[in-house]
Amino acid sequence: MSWLLENWFGSKESLEQVREDIHENLHREFYLGVSGLENPQQSANRVESKELFLVLNGPWDDQLDEAEHELLQYAHDEMPPVVRNEVGIIPFFTQVTNDGYLVLTYVRNATDRSILLQKLPLSLVTEDGEEVARKTFDLITSGPVMEMSSRPMEFMFRWDEFDRIPEKEVPLKLAYIKPKKHEVEENQNFNLGLSADESKQYMQQAAEKAPIVEGEVDLQVLDIKPGEDNGLKVIVAFRNGLAKRLEFTEVPIIVHDKDGDTVARVHFTLENMKVEANSHRIWAFDIPFSSIKKEEVNLAELTAFIPKAQQRKKEKAQVAPEVEDNKGLLQ
Repeated sequence: MSWLLENWFGSKESLEQVREDIHENLHREFYLGVSGLENPQQSANRVESKELFLVLNGPWDDQLDEAEHELLQYAHDEMPPVVRNEVGIIPFFTQVTNDGYLVLTYVRNATDRSILLQKLPLSLVTEDGEEVARKTFDLITSGPVMEMSSRPMEFMFRWDEFDRIPEKEVPLKLAYIKPKKHEVEENQNFNLGLSADESKQYMQQAAEKAPIVEGEVDLQVLDIKPGEDNGLKVIVAFRNGLAKRLEFTEVPIIVHDKDGDTVARVHFTLENMKVEANSHRIWAFDIPFSSIKKEEVNLAELTAFIPKAQQRKKEKAQVAPEVEDNKGLLQ
């Protein structure tokens, strides 16, 4: 990655020229919709980029020298304000490589909680709106984006992943693929992150040990298992005892050991996760190793739980007020 930044604006002789190039290459920011606003990009409630902390992790932290750190900070500070209570992704540099089309972005979390992005479906489109490539990026291993912070992140679309490779001079834009309503409705029986056998097992377990109670809405942890790359997988049953469909947008999960010490605390954001009236649904949440706070843990001694949610007026629900770092569990 360092080789990119060594030549990035390398011919410029002044910061003013760099500033001009930054704004010339800057793409429009898109938002993931965690605020619940229908069109967050139209909101005037914004936070200046300089109010967010720049956090470098992984190769961004290990392979960049001091000058490149300063350049990333400078570029970050030149970004336009971000919508408050939202997670935005703003591309600031693109590169055509031998392997594919690389987009460098800042992922900006302007909320008061850390957010773990699990699967992020993105596409590349031409200025005419034609989609030439789409790809779902697995961001579990990257760990959560901390509250009020900004993280540089790269997205590589390899040439063999393109539906059509445009001419080299054709500019491409990064876009977020939001699930279509009918796709969500058609997949209400789909349980994310589980095999068919696991899904059947946990659906039966939920029916027996966590039956739906009329008029109540809650989430129950059914199991905690080893996850990928030394992480953890927490199996959760979503129970909707109301006579109407509910959409769950955020899930905080806390893991304790036998002594009551916090092993992990992760806030998950969901996109269009709906549970039909008087039904339940199972979901598997992957907690990455980077979010585990203790070096050695015994899986058999761990307990995972979710702060209790309660129904509120106007068909919305919120986390009980005594849990200060978990807000807007349902809507």
